[in-house]
Amino acid sequence: MTTKEFPTCDVLSTITGILMGPIGGVYEVLNFMTGEDVFTHQIPRISREATPVVLKMHPELEATITEAEQVTEDNYLTWLATWEERYGKSITVPQMTIAEHERIDPLSELAEKVSPDKIAVVSP
Repeated sequence: MTTKEFPTCDVLSTITGILMGPIGGVYEVLNFMTGEDVFTHQIPRISREATPVVLKMHPELEATITEAEQVTEDNYLTWLATWEERYGKSITVPQMTIAEHERIDPLSELAEKVSPDKIAVVSP
């Protein structure tokens, strides 16, 4: 199993759906876990796939999902400090297997959500 450490704020943002740091950290976690370049519209779906994978490796993180319901703009730094004290400054996550992650072409997935006439593909 291939694993990698990421900042606690990035892993918890990914599994709780509450942004605890820069959004780039969520992209990094999901890009590693999927082996793909994740697009913004894919984050919710892939985060739902990643959560049980992370929790299987770290069942102690289950509490953060419920606790995250209490996080606000005013207290998120306090919660982050609490979680970093509890779990450390970084958390190791595994890459997902084909059974854990459904690979969907990003543009096809976007076309399911947005009218195709509103999608502009730019090629270098």
